[in-house]
Amino acid sequence: MTSIEERLKAIENEHQIRALTDSFADICLSGNAQCFEALWIEDGIWTLAEPLHIESRGRDSIAKLFLKLATGKRFFCQKLHSGIVTISGDTATARWILSENATNHDGSLYQSTAIYDDRLVFDDGRWLFQSRYCKFLDISHTGNNC
Repeated sequence: MTSIEERLKAIENEHQIRALTDSFADICLSGNAQCFEALWIEDGIWTLAEPLHIESRGRDSIAKLFLKLATGKRFFCQKLHSGIVTISGDTATARWILSENATNHDGSLYQSTAIYDDRLVFDDGRWLFQSRYCKFLDISHTGNNC
């Protein structure tokens, strides 16, 4: 049986990972690239699978991709529906189901349903994304191409 301290640490770690993922979604709405960059390890990898086929490597490149994707958006809202977190020492994996809505400045709309598969590391007292892989289940557009 694990000690109360070990169980509390496991709960704290999962809470921090869920808070990190919540911060990712919140920053998608605020558009703050500096805060977005701070969620990743230095050599992190962010992959947006088909139909986008985009992969960005390195914290700076990830922040630049974030800004590129945010350009032209009046708002972009990411909503987490559920998540499974598995922790093993200073590493973890997580899987999240989410939906996204966006409106561009030209009035066109974007909606998606996706799954994020994450790898995380505990670094300097906090959990950070090592990699995020987004698999789109459905994407729809109205108006101009988003």
